[in-house]
Amino acid sequence: MNKIAIIGGSGVLDAELFADLREDEIETVYGRVKLAENERILFLQRHGDPPLPPHRINHHANLMALKKAGVTMVVAVNSTGSLKSTIAPGSLLVPDDYFNPWAIKTYFDDRLEFTTPGLSEPLRRALLAAAAELGVEIIDGGTYVQTTGPRFETRAEVRVLSGWGEIVGMTMANEATLAKELGLEYASICLVDNYANGVCDRTVDIREVETAQRENSRILGRLLPQVVESLRKGDCS
Repeated sequence: MNKIAIIGGSGVLDAELFADLREDEIETVYGRVKLAENERILFLQRHGDPPLPPHRINHHANLMALKKAGVTMVVAVNSTGSLKSTIAPGSLLVPDDYFNPWAIKTYFDDRLEFTTPGLSEPLRRALLAAAAELGVEIIDGGTYVQTTGPRFETRAEVRVLSGWGEIVGMTMANEATLAKELGLEYASICLVDNYANGVCDRTVDIREVETAQRENSRILGRLLPQVVESLRKGDCS
């Protein structure tokens, strides 16, 4: 049976899927990582406890800990901003590619080895199928552009980034690249919480972001159990 991990923030934990989680710690050469697990799922809080800003997340330790725990499939939940006026806050999107040519994370610092990055298409299809079964509207495909954070992007930056992709965030590309190097299937459900700075001639309002995050968390409470159940049955091909 597939062992599945979800990487996300504490906002997803209200779902019944995460009942009776048992906390544990795994030691890696990159540091110790706190995990939580029940018989159905393993959960990793990407920002740690206490939470770190995105540019200081220990992605190397996080992904290595999942590998050591026997995980084979990783479903990430990522908060993003929309780079397109046609993708409104509150949307869900399953990206099929990402753009992150700077400050690339790798496990191959000391040996010559190359990996072709990418997201797991079978896992992406499983996420989309689960959404369709529940009647949850979700956007199939799009490019995730990663910035380093921790601030939001300037209007000038957003004008450039909008030519490169559909959504912008600060974490997913790092995770996806490291997961690929470890041989883990990785795909993401991206929550569109706001328009990126300048897309609709409005500055990013953190209160509006938090409101959208709460609504998206409610939807995830329905979607994630369906996803996990299908993956546990092996419906990922």
